[in-house]
Amino acid sequence: MIEFIFRQKNDALKLQRYLTKFDLQSWFHETLFQHKTHYNLTIDVSTSHNGGERLLKGTTEYILFDKCIDWAEDILRTQFYYEDAHEIEQILEIISDMRMGERPELDQLIEKLDESSFIKKSLDLLLDGNSPISFDSFSTFRLKKLHLRMTEMVELAIDEYKMEQEYQMFIHMLREYLASREKKLDTIHLYSTGFGFRFFDENMKEVLREELTAFIDKRLLSNHPLYVDSYTIAPLLSIAPDKIYVYGNGEHNLLRTLQNIFEERIELLPHHYFPETLLYRSVDIANE
Repeated sequence: MIEFIFRQKNDALKLQRYLTKFDLQSWFHETLFQHKTHYNLTIDVSTSHNGGERLLKGTTEYILFDKCIDWAEDILRTQFYYEDAHEIEQILEIISDMRMGERPELDQLIEKLDESSFIKKSLDLLLDGNSPISFDSFSTFRLKKLHLRMTEMVELAIDEYKMEQEYQMFIHMLREYLASREKKLDTIHLYSTGFGFRFFDENMKEVLREELTAFIDKRLLSNHPLYVDSYTIAPLLSIAPDKIYVYGNGEHNLLRTLQNIFEERIELLPHHYFPETLLYRSVDIANE
C-alpha cells in the first residue's frame, strides 16, 4: 500500500481519477491532524500487475497534465497579481499550448527538460518507503525544478499575451482605418514570390513599386512606423480595394495579418490560377 496525504481535497480526488484509468484501486478518507483536515489517498499496488509502474505513470500524468496548470495559475495570482479571470484563462491557454508542443517559438526559449522522467525519478525515490507521503511537500521540494520551469513558462506566456493584445488592438485600428477609406481600385491581385507579393490591378496589369508608393497614405507610416509594412499592408490599406485575390500562401505571418485586416475581402487561390505569361510580360515591360 502507498499512501498520499493532501492539504486540498480536490487534489486527492483528481489523482484518484487518474489512477482509476490505470486500473489501480484506491481509498479516499479524511483525517484530522493538529486541528486541520487532511485528505488521504491509499493506493493498492500489490493486486495489480506492475502496480508500482502504473502508480508512477498515473501520478506523473496527473502532475504533468493537471497540477502544472494549477501551479501556473497560482504563480499568476500570487507572483504577478493577476485577478481578471479572462486574462488568466488566456494566459493559461498559451501555457497549455506550450506544454503540448504547439508553441515551439516559445519552447525554445527555456531549458529543455524531460519532465516525465524527472517526475518519475523523483517519485521513485519515495515509493520504496513505508511512510505516508505528503504530496504537497513532495511537489514543493522534490519538484522544485519543475516549479521554476513553470515560472519561466508563465513569464513567457505573459509576454506573449501582451504582444497578442497589442496585435489585436493594431488589427482593430487598421480595420477602422480601412472602413473609412475610399477605394482607389476595385480589385487587387497579389502574386506571392515567396519573399513578398507582386501587385496587379483589376485588368491584370502589374502595379509597379513607384505606383504603389504614390498610393500610400503617408499618415499610415508616420503614425505607425513600427507596425505598418510599407511594401504590402500600407499600399493595400491606402488603395482599399473591394476584393483582394492572393495567389499562393506567401509569407505566413504577413498573410495571416492581411486576412485579419481585410477579412471577407481576401480570397486565397493556388499559384497556378495566376496566368504565368503575365509574370514574364510584366518583367519585360519593366525592363524596357
